[in-house]
Formats: sequence, structure tokens, C-alpha cells
Amino acid sequence: MPKTIISILGTSGAYFNHKDCTPQRHENGNIKYQSALYRAGALGKEDATCKNATEFLLEHYAGKFFFIGTQCAIDFQKTILSESLEGKDVSYIAISDNSLNDIFESVLTLLKEHDDIVLDITHGFRHQPIMAIFASTLSQFLHREELEIIFAKEVETFKIYEYIYLDTYVDVTQISLLLTGFIRTLNFIPIHSMKLLDNKVFENFSKSLLSNDLYGVERHYIKLQKELQNLKANEALSHIVGLLEKVKTELEPLSTFANKQKHTKYLTLSKMTAEKNYLIVALAYLFESLRTYCDSKFEEVCKDIWYKDNFARKQDIMDAITHAPYALKSNKIYQEHADFYTHNKGVLDRVGKVYLEIRKLRNTLVHINEHKEFSDIKQIVVGYSFKVESLYRDDVFKCLKV
Repeated sequence: MPKTIISILGTSGAYFNHKDCTPQRHENGNIKYQSALYRAGALGKEDATCKNATEFLLEHYAGKFFFIGTQCAIDFQKTILSESLEGKDVSYIAISDNSLNDIFESVLTLLKEHDDIVLDITHGFRHQPIMAIFASTLSQFLHREELEIIFAKEVETFKIYEYIYLDTYVDVTQISLLLTGFIRTLNFIPIHSMKLLDNKVFENFSKSLLSNDLYGVERHYIKLQKELQNLKANEALSHIVGLLEKVKTELEPLSTFANKQKHTKYLTLSKMTAEKNYLIVALAYLFESLRTYCDSKFEEVCKDIWYKDNFARKQDIMDAITHAPYALKSNKIYQEHADFYTHNKGVLDRVGKVYLEIRKLRNTLVHINEHKEFSDIKQIVVGYSFKVESLYRDDVFKCLKV
């Protein structure tokens, strides 16, 4: 299967004349070569004695070649590899001397335009291979391509080189970037076809968390715990164990979820999302937390009242708590218990005030906030969390009278 081969050109393969960018020659006019043995190693090809790594690629791969280098390096390689270049589909991309931008943009552009790529970073100026790896890493965040990064490492000085894949190192770099972003935001931007990490586990957890899906969070958190254990056990990721521990610490509030009541779970998720600045999501969790708490405490109050569904029941409860004027005559709780508000006015007003404040702010933000600063909103949301937590701590509805 033909591949796209991208290689950074240097001036290896012959004794080099720095003055005019040409290979040095013997008195008889022949080029003075400094060939070496190239062991195919991980590439699964035949070993060969070549003038340089570029010749090895030309002899061992079929496909489209893109050679990137300074004009000096291009001219030099054209001269010493003239025979190997015959009949090959080769394009040259000239870059400025020591230009970081040129090498970065050239590699990134080629990675976007081609599939099934072999990127060779054996040659080039010292910084150019580094920029090539960085470009390849970035490209896979933008759009994952089939990519193999290869490097001929020196086994014996100037005599023997062995090819290795650098894909694992790039994968570890990508995983580090992804996990760092996850720690900061609890959101996960997936890269397709990751080899060392299960994208879907992280992605599904983030989607559930940010779409107010409590059951999804619980289900995917269990899977995420297992994935973190697998990642920690992978020797290839031994360098980022500290990062994996930070992810675990970030998710620590969920570790006791199984033992918490539903309204407390919602409150936990509200705090977590508020901390990461998802304020509308946080308010939605907080809003539902308080409604769920009230619903659970009204079991005795509502035991003889029929509702068509749970939403209608919750709405009737909240209307009774807030003593909503529009519900005074139609509220089923008031119809069943005529003196309910009078008997419980103190605790109902305490809960109702907090509930109405949360509902008002949530509605304001959902319908586009045009007046409040972000920092002020976040402070208010955090303040509401403390108020709700105080209601739960005091268990304000433990002694409702009917």
C-alpha cells in the first residue's frame, strides 16, 4: 500500500562543503561518502547500507515523498541521492534557515492534506524534528490521521543506526494534554484512534456531567475508575502517574456517591461544575437538588394525594412551599391539608426564599444575562450552595405538620 512519506532533510550522507552547500569530492571527481548501516528495526524491512536515512526511505517505501529542508539541504541531497531519486514521486519544500514557523506550518499542512503518513525526523537542524513532532501532535487534535513517526537512532557512532517508532511518545504527550485539560475543565475533547487510552470512557463521563445526567455520571464514573486503574498499570504511561493521580483527586467527591441520597448527589455535582465555571449547569443541579430534597420530605404530606406524574407532584410541592399566589386555590396539598401553610410557615418560608432565588437566577442566565459580571454570578451560585447545604444539615422539613 503506497504511503505518504514526509522527511526533514539535513546534510548527512557525504562530506560537506559548508561554503557552497555541496558534497566534497575526491580528486577524481567522485563524491566522498560516509555511508552507514541502517537497521530497519521496528519498520519490519530489510537492513541496508545507505548514504543516509533519506536513501533508506527512498529504497524501502513506495508512495509520495515530501522532503522539507533549507535550499542548501535540498540541493545537497539531490546531488548525492540522484540515482535513488530516479522514478520517485518527490516534492521539495524549501524553508528558511533555522525557521521554526516554516517547519511547523509545512508539516502541519501536509498532515492535514494526506493520509497514511510516515514522518521521518532523523535529519534536520536540531530544533526542526522537535517542531515536526509538535506539529504532528497538534494535527491529531485537529483531525486524527494514520501516522507513524520514525527515527533512526544511533547505535554506533557514524556507523550503525536503528529505526524505532516514536508513536508511543507522541501518544503519551497527547494523553498528558488531554488529561491536563480534563483536570482543568472536567471536559474531554477526544482524539480518534487513541492507542493507550479509551476515549469513550472519558468522553461519555463529560457529556453526562455537562448535560445534567445524574444516572449517566454514576454509570460512567464507575467505568472511568476502571480506566484510570488500567492507565496506571500501563508501563508506557509510567511517566504520567502523577497526572493520573490528579484526575483521581479531581473526581474524589464522586467516590462516596453510592452512599449518598439523591439530593446530596445533585448538590455535589453542582459544586463540581460551579468550580469549573459551568454556572448554568451548576444552577440546574442545585435547582433539582432542592426540589428532590423537598419531594423526599413530603412523602407523608402527599401520601393520600394523586398526581399524574412525578413532575406534577414536585411542582405542587414547590408551589405549596413558596405559597405561590396562583396556586392557593388549585394546590392539592392545600386542598388536602387546609392549615398546612399556617402550621409550617417558618420552615416553608426559609426553604421557599432560597428556592425562588435560585430559580430566578437560573431563568435569568438561561435567557441571556446582560447585567451581572461572571465573578459576581459565580460568587452568588457558590453562596446558594452553602444555603442549600445548610438546609440539608438542619433537615428543615423533618417535622412537617399536617
